[in-house]
Amino acid sequence: MRAVLPTLGCLLSAAKVSIACSVAQVVETLPSSANVRLDVLPDGTPLQGVTLVVSLQVNARQVGPPPKTDARGSAELQNLAPGTYCITAIADPKLGADLCLVVSNGHDHERNEFSLKLVPLPPPPPTFEEQLAKAAKLPLLARARELEASATDVTAASIPHAKTVVHVLRSGSEPSLISLEADQEGRSSIPLSPGSHSTAFQSPGVRTRFLGFAIGPDEAQKLAPVVLQVGSCT
Repeated sequence: MRAVLPTLGCLLSAAKVSIACSVAQVVETLPSSANVRLDVLPDGTPLQGVTLVVSLQVNARQVGPPPKTDARGSAELQNLAPGTYCITAIADPKLGADLCLVVSNGHDHERNEFSLKLVPLPPPPPTFEEQLAKAAKLPLLARARELEASATDVTAASIPHAKTVVHVLRSGSEPSLISLEADQEGRSSIPLSPGSHSTAFQSPGVRTRFLGFAIGPDEAQKLAPVVLQVGSCT
C-alpha cells in the first residue's frame, strides 16, 4: 500500500505539535465528620453566592443540588454518608478552589469547618479540534497525492486499528473532521481534494501525533510508516 511520503514517519515523529497532556492536580484531602461548614474567603473576605459542586470521588457523581454560600460566605453540608467527597467552588470563570473530605463513621454529631481559598485557574488546555486547526496553519511537513499511511511503533511493529482524524479544509465552508480506523496492519487511506489539511494519529497508550500536509495531483507517493511513540498521553 502506498503511503503519504517517503519521510512521513520521520517527519511525523519529529513534529513539534502535540496534544496537551492533562496536568495532574493535587487536591488537599482532609478527614471530616458528616456535618460540614464551608467558608469561601477570597483574600480573607466572605463571598456570597459561590456555587459549591459536591461529588463522590468513587464515581464522580454529584451529590444533591449545588449549594451556594450565604452572606457570610458559608455553606452547610449535613448528614453526609461515609465516603470521600470532593468540593469544587465556582465563583468566576477565572477563579476556583477544590477540597476533598473523607467522611467516616462515628462522628455524626460533630461539625467540622473548612475554608476554601479561591485562586486564579489556569487557562483550559487546547481542545483536540483546536490542535488540529493549529497544525493546519503550521508549515507543511508532507505533500502527497492522497492520504495513505501505515501506523507503526518505534520497533516497526504495526499498530492495528489506529485512529486517524483528518481536519479537512474546504473553500467557502467550515472545516470538517473525518475519522478513520486503520486495518489490522495499521493501514488507513482516504482520497482528499487538493489543498492543505491536517491530521492526527491516535491509539491507546501512545502520544497523539499531529501533521499538516498538502494534497496535490502531481505528488509522488511511496510506502512510509507513521511512527507512534509510547507515552502517557493518548
